[in-house]
Amino acid sequence: SYVRGDLAPGRFLCGASPPATDDPRVGVDALENVDHALFEESIWPALAARIPAFEALRVEASWAGLYEYCTLDQNAVVGPHPDAANVVVAAGFSGHGLQHAPGVGRGVAELLDAGRYETLDLAAFSYDRVVSGTPFREANIW
Repeated sequence: SYVRGDLAPGRFLCGASPPATDDPRVGVDALENVDHALFEESIWPALAARIPAFEALRVEASWAGLYEYCTLDQNAVVGPHPDAANVVVAAGFSGHGLQHAPGVGRGVAELLDAGRYETLDLAAFSYDRVVSGTPFREANIW
């Protein structure tokens, strides 16, 4: 479960990704249905345990959305596509795209301009790891 402040004072955005075993493949049409039971049974109790003031929390609005990530290791994919010489990939950032955009943008620009990463070595995020099935695990998220 996660929580962060929303734009309006006193409002919060919270949610959770279901376990992989409970995460069915769905189309965009399925996003019309919010899983309110997930909030009531899982998210709200976790938030209230971490932040006791959230025990009084009440839902004002809800929505469902897709969480984009690379299913191999839940990390972004950055760099040339191995099967298409003129395609550079920068995808799979989930909700962190804005956070990673300056560094990834610079790295991709260097890759296109100089043919290599110069400032930040983003090779660990290459498409090759996806093709070879070699995950790049982030040790600092749980």
